[in-house]
Amino acid sequence: MTDHAVLTIRATGHRPALCCVPAISGSPYPYLPLRALVEADQPVLALEAPGFDDGRPPAGSLPELAAGYLDSLRRARPDRAYALLGWSMGGVVAYHLAQRLRAAGCGVPALVLVDSIVPTLTRHPEGLARTTRFVVDLLATSGQPVEPARAVLAGLPAGSSPEEAFTALSRARVLPDDLDHSFLLHRYALFDTHLTALSRYRPTGGYDGPVTLVRAADSPAELMRWDDLATDVTEIVVPGDHYSIWRGEGLAALGRALRRCLSTTYDDRGRLYARKGTADACPPPPGGA
Repeated sequence: MTDHAVLTIRATGHRPALCCVPAISGSPYPYLPLRALVEADQPVLALEAPGFDDGRPPAGSLPELAAGYLDSLRRARPDRAYALLGWSMGGVVAYHLAQRLRAAGCGVPALVLVDSIVPTLTRHPEGLARTTRFVVDLLATSGQPVEPARAVLAGLPAGSSPEEAFTALSRARVLPDDLDHSFLLHRYALFDTHLTALSRYRPTGGYDGPVTLVRAADSPAELMRWDDLATDVTEIVVPGDHYSIWRGEGLAALGRALRRCLSTTYDDRGRLYARKGTADACPPPPGGA
């Protein structure tokens, strides 16, 4: 991990780096399969959310989260252009990050939103439903079965706290052994902070750069109307659901879509897409490089 916040999946290559923004868990590791999906000359980085696996306090708002990612990215890899990708909540943060990068004079030759719901088009769960969503997300992201845990949680009183829910899951032995009580509480706290930040975020300003929405076939198209927020949106539908697109046929289709999106980002000088007058690198973050 570089700068305690950036996972380098592939360091070398002549194209602008593909920078992957984490989903609600804050983890960079779901993006590891991208190394095998993109061209050999494509650098790939994945950001890690503050508080995921270190002592940094979690970001309390989505703009704060994006600002921290921008600072980490520019410290780890100063450049004049970045391609951005975000899955789920990561797509919403990537959208805001793209706005910030372009405002700072950086090129964003590709913005890829992977199965990302427009934040203003959905309501987020509370109480036990919120805990259930956390558990399902945690298990499904790693390819674990979710129905045994969902059944246990469905049998609890509606007012059950996360601590009570995790105790019930432990007693039922429906979770992998490495997901102990303290781990669940730590990861739930970050999930809860991120979900609150997402629910309060309202995109403004629009976006006129190229956007590719890669939507899972089983996901609701009506909740992913990014053309209300961006003027140049291309949608690609891949087989599977929100989680299975990271495995098997869905992952292969995601790889094809991603290579198509990145096919014109030829070199790290950004010659094809840099706006007139762009400097060799984005302005440095506060405090220097």
